[in-house]
Amino acid sequence: MFVLLFAVAPSFAQQGDVVLCEGFYNPWLTEDWDVKGDNWAVWYISNTSFAGCKPREMQMTPDYNFSGTTRIVTPIVELEKYDFINFQFNHCLEATQGTLNAQIGIGISQDGESWESIWEDTIAGSIAQSQYLLTFDMSDWASKSQYFSLYFTGEGSYINSWYIDNVIIFASKKNKFGKIDDSDESGFVAARSHILSLKGPKAGTVTPFSKMKKSKNKFSKIVEGRGRRNRRRR
Repeated sequence: MFVLLFAVAPSFAQQGDVVLCEGFYNPWLTEDWDVKGDNWAVWYISNTSFAGCKPREMQMTPDYNFSGTTRIVTPIVELEKYDFINFQFNHCLEATQGTLNAQIGIGISQDGESWESIWEDTIAGSIAQSQYLLTFDMSDWASKSQYFSLYFTGEGSYINSWYIDNVIIFASKKNKFGKIDDSDESGFVAARSHILSLKGPKAGTVTPFSKMKKSKNKFSKIVEGRGRRNRRRR
């Protein structure tokens, strides 16, 4: 029920059952959430609201020498009776000056150790405060009880922080016509996925993924924004 209490900017109309809902209200990770990946990336719950929701929120701050992949991992999500999911989260990313070539994405794993990317975006700078709604066709997965993760891959020297909040997974069955929309090889359904800008001159603007220019690997950079001027000391 506490999903109804989330105080967020205008959100997308959803369908299906809520199978995961996390607002990071406590000063520590709740049971069964985890952090995995390469060292020198610090995840903690910060008493801030840069992702566009009420405090608190998850914050990832990599060390200057960090290079690799780090991820925040959900508890196991039971999906046996569902065909597709809507994965929603709020976030913003603060980049430093310099040439950033990094990726953010969503991973899936049956055991919580071996990961496959089901969505990935290459970023070249800061990401403005946004709410993402990403749809995935899950019908091809042999096991429907999965761990999910939000991950960052790149160099720590170009990142101040990545803020994440209100991670919600809505799950549902397909309608009587079968397919929900065309999906790529990972199950990502661009036609049903989009971004709501929460801050800046484009606040309130919804950008459909189906209108994005597709790059060699998934989708190219989608949102640009400015990070805070107060930079983290090295």
